[in-house]
Amino acid sequence: MKTFAFIGSDKNAGKTTALNYVYRQMVQSRAESELLCITSIGINGENSDSYDNKSKPSVRILKRTAFITAGEHLSDLSGKYETLHYFQDKVFPKDYILGKARCDFDCVIEGPNDKPGLLATRKVLGSLRESIICLLDGSIDRQFIGHPEVCDGIYFSLLLSDRDAQLRKAKDLLTALSLNLTEQETSLLVEKHKQDNTKSLLLSDTDGLLYHSKTVPFLDDKLKQSLQKNQNEPTTLYLNGALNQSLFKFLSSFKNLAIVLDNFTLYQNVSTEMRLSTDYSLNLSLLHSVPVKKIFIKQESWQLAQTQISELPMSNLFRDNPDEIRI
Repeated sequence: MKTFAFIGSDKNAGKTTALNYVYRQMVQSRAESELLCITSIGINGENSDSYDNKSKPSVRILKRTAFITAGEHLSDLSGKYETLHYFQDKVFPKDYILGKARCDFDCVIEGPNDKPGLLATRKVLGSLRESIICLLDGSIDRQFIGHPEVCDGIYFSLLLSDRDAQLRKAKDLLTALSLNLTEQETSLLVEKHKQDNTKSLLLSDTDGLLYHSKTVPFLDDKLKQSLQKNQNEPTTLYLNGALNQSLFKFLSSFKNLAIVLDNFTLYQNVSTEMRLSTDYSLNLSLLHSVPVKKIFIKQESWQLAQTQISELPMSNLFRDNPDEIRI
């Protein structure tokens, strides 16, 4: 089976619109033997956003496709779907249902919002049918989305506005998505020393492990001390915690340091308020990389050229496909 996650750079970046668009396209193009399933981290499909009360695009489940949602959202939909599986394991905070639509209907979609829950649903889906595609309405602040155990590809909705801070954020996010995978030798060294709750590793090419910590990196004073102690030799720093502005600035002074981020989501908070100059640069790579299937642009600014990275597949969905998104 394959899972494709949908994430967005901001609120109102068009993530649900992109999800609905890809969902409809896949319904039309899928093979007869292929089952298409849609679910979400948290809640999607409400009439209005719980944060700012603005109206939201609805999620319409299409006939002969599957969905995963909390049972409480199905009370008024009796007869419109068949139940394929109940998720009632202790790993889930509430009862979820895997259903298959007998007709088209609107539904609030709510699925597990942590890695164990998602892995458990993937296991069930994979056991039901070999050929299945799951579309996951995700969130960039859920770091496990960037791990290939969770998803096989990402659709990214990018808001481009006239606000300088937002444009810098867009550039940072595109940079994060285009980071290269770390070299195999380094990857093997990290995996050798990494544990379940590891937040940072400092590794030497000659002496192996120099420092290991389960403390959030930007709060870890001992990590900073170890970096300073070993600053004159080539070292590799593995981070499984946010690379925020203060940590980014601190690490930029170490010229012999290579940094391996666990996944691209850890880079998201670097510089929304600080325009990085050549004084602040890092040798960055990713331990885990999930392919970007497409970036959907919601363009409120003419400054697209300033943020575009040509290697990434992009589509200006709101400009080029108004009929498909039903504006």
